[in-house]
Amino acid sequence: MKTMNYAELNQMSIEDLRMLNKRVVEVIKMKRRVTALDVKEGLWVGATVQVNHPKLMGKQLRVEKINRAKASLSVLNGVGFYNVPLGMIEIVK
Repeated sequence: MKTMNYAELNQMSIEDLRMLNKRVVEVIKMKRRVTALDVKEGLWVGATVQVNHPKLMGKQLRVEKINRAKASLSVLNGVGFYNVPLGMIEIVK
């Protein structure tokens, strides 16, 4: 993989930088979609999961509903209900 240093980026025109930024954003979005689809394939209602977020760190949650981009989760052994993006969910085995 070719890495660009600050000097090389500084020599690029604004239009070239905009095009580079657009391509980087497209790749990031595509990778997030792929990650979300992988998680979605393994999810089912009633599954026990964890969420990669400081607010819910260490809590186990149960899947209540799976939507297109998010899943509705409830806290096991506690009170709380969250709508979480699929890319942040990790299935507990």
